[in-house]
Amino acid sequence: MKHYCAYQERCQKEVEEKLRELKVDRDMADEIILSLLHENFLKEERYARAIARGKFRINQWGKNKIKAALRFSQISDNLIQMALSEIDDVEYQQTIQKLYDSKYQSLRDSKPAVRKQKTINYLLQKGFEMGDIMKLVNSFEI
Repeated sequence: MKHYCAYQERCQKEVEEKLRELKVDRDMADEIILSLLHENFLKEERYARAIARGKFRINQWGKNKIKAALRFSQISDNLIQMALSEIDDVEYQQTIQKLYDSKYQSLRDSKPAVRKQKTINYLLQKGFEMGDIMKLVNSFEI
């Protein structure tokens, strides 16, 4: 399990699932998890920060989608907020701008309103907040 955790950041839920998959009895699994925590192979804060940075920079996910992924991994709300603070606000706005521009340009619908709505829906699916999206869209209309 040390190798499993050293290979990439893992959360406690993933380790528990892996131990269940390996059919390790519950008492032994608890001991293994405690050992991993004690030896710093398993740390939820480090996991949350790594996921937030990676999903934003590599997958270009917004904060809502990252938050949902971390909640799915049973990360506490405090750690989720801490992890999301890793994302630079300027870089976040630049990413929204870049995704908006590329998606809008890729759509071949002749009606600008339809292109705009499809682009907004795309950004919402990527997990960006409606307020941030509308701030960007409204800046074009001024």
